[in-house]
Amino acid sequence: MKKIKLAKAIIQLSLLYWVIYNSYFGWNYTAQSTLEENCDTLFSIMVNIAIVIYIIPLFHLYESVI
Repeated sequence: MKKIKLAKAIIQLSLLYWVIYNSYFGWNYTAQSTLEENCDTLFSIMVNIAIVIYIIPLFHLYESVI
């Protein structure tokens, strides 16, 4: 459960980060500068890490049931 809570916290913080940097750079579909592109990349890495951290305990629960 600790890992699931950690993943939820990472997702919430990354969504807050996404809102903040999009408010600063503007709500563009594509990046207008390299700094904005770096922020997009950082956001996607944070979300991907959180998804992996969230899914790993679920696989362990599934394996324990089977």
